[in-house]
Amino acid sequence: MTKPIIADNKPIKVSLTKGSEYYFCVCGRSKSQPFCDGSHAGSGFKPKAFVADETGDAFLCRCKHTANAPYCDGTHKQFGAEQVGTEGPGLSATTSTTSASGAPLAKATAEEPTVEFIHQLARDGLSKFGHHGPMTSMGVPRHKLPQWDDLQIMVAQMATKPLMEDIPVATELVIGPEAKKPLLLKIPLFVSDMSFGSLSEEAKIALARGAELAGTGICSGEGGMLPEEQAENSRYFYELASAQFGYREELLARVQSFHFKGGQGAKTGTGGHLPGIKNKGKISLVRGIPEGTAAISPPTFKDLSSVSDFARFAARVREISGGIPVGFKLSANHIERDIQFALDAGADYIILDGRGGGTGAAPEMFRDHISMPTIPALARARRYLDAQKASGRVTLIITGGLRVPIDFVKAMALGADGIALSNSAMQAIGCVGARMCNSNNCPAGIATQRPELRQRLDVDASAKRLNNFFRASVELMQVMARACGHDALSKFNQQDLATWNREMAYLSGVRFSGVEGFNAGAG
Repeated sequence: MTKPIIADNKPIKVSLTKGSEYYFCVCGRSKSQPFCDGSHAGSGFKPKAFVADETGDAFLCRCKHTANAPYCDGTHKQFGAEQVGTEGPGLSATTSTTSASGAPLAKATAEEPTVEFIHQLARDGLSKFGHHGPMTSMGVPRHKLPQWDDLQIMVAQMATKPLMEDIPVATELVIGPEAKKPLLLKIPLFVSDMSFGSLSEEAKIALARGAELAGTGICSGEGGMLPEEQAENSRYFYELASAQFGYREELLARVQSFHFKGGQGAKTGTGGHLPGIKNKGKISLVRGIPEGTAAISPPTFKDLSSVSDFARFAARVREISGGIPVGFKLSANHIERDIQFALDAGADYIILDGRGGGTGAAPEMFRDHISMPTIPALARARRYLDAQKASGRVTLIITGGLRVPIDFVKAMALGADGIALSNSAMQAIGCVGARMCNSNNCPAGIATQRPELRQRLDVDASAKRLNNFFRASVELMQVMARACGHDALSKFNQQDLATWNREMAYLSGVRFSGVEGFNAGAG
């Protein structure tokens, strides 16, 4: 669909609160007019975020053809009752191209896609956006990234034999094998960091319970530890980010792994951001900040800077916890230098988040313009750990844009010891990819704090769905392992990969499938 649906041929009066952020439905499909309910998923439209300038009633557009979105400008008068529920002519047919003075209005075009944004900045500065500019959610769209599908699996047949289908394939992953208390996961997949507050309590509990059913772990996210979530999972990763929300040393007795957050693929070098509309009740208690205020983390730790600072903190964590693994979560920027920092600080494991990794809320400028893609990031990280003789001692976890079992197989062949999943895990419990996590209007009840939306998520059913997804994924990974001749998922290696895409060969270090990529007898 390229044109919006005419939801109604008259505006609707709503009460707005000054300073509150709202998400206006642009596609016309929402059942919660005039606001977005996620129905735009797959339509090519995305909701329009706006902040109310004052408290009071306002008339918002429902014909979806106003030139002053979200407010009504009278355009609805040209539509009859028989047109309600049908596609309209599109904004270009109804929107004036000139201002009141007769000057032309800027509209983004294929040739000048930024002209409208430039006019917005020139007209309003950051008053309509906030300090970090336009906000967004989720990760960089997958079609803008190197594709896992451009890597092919080289299966066994004669020179190397595949395994019979009744041969067991080991699936275990050890986090921090040299830690005093290494963490054993039954599978090499676990739930990545997603904060309580960004996600609903029901979603966090469902994810923790589903991971436990599958014999694997879940990460807390930077928003602190939700006790009900932690109680559901016996393989709990605690993440400490720059704001140290809710952190207390006594929590360490209840977790099985701990990592410092340096960054994430969609948001590094600036603080995390939880909109004030999501910081309510238990969320504010867990985070230890006043209810209703936006939770903005500083760009980096205020009291931890040098390698020795982090090493001392890590030593204290190990002392109190009895020796659980301590790691670092890093985004894919200065990969080798940041990994070396983590190694010098005594890291037992590293979680590397590539471009494509998602977030509940991030400045668009950061999500779309920082970090390197997951595939080359993973290849470089494994090469560096090998060079430092850290492979086998320090566990390498990759995250950021991986979705399905064949992606996981290729990531392990490229060098990952395990994979942390966020988008796939959310989709397994009901996310439909509406890409409006920062709006508080998640239609699946996952990335929202609105009670009427949260009640849509059935915790037990969602936990079972996640368990099914994990188990089915691992079973398919085992099928491919046997096809490659491996009796353990950990035995996937770069010899199991090739690519016909020369650019992918340069990015990943994987052999090029053409004649130039293979020496005679080596393929």
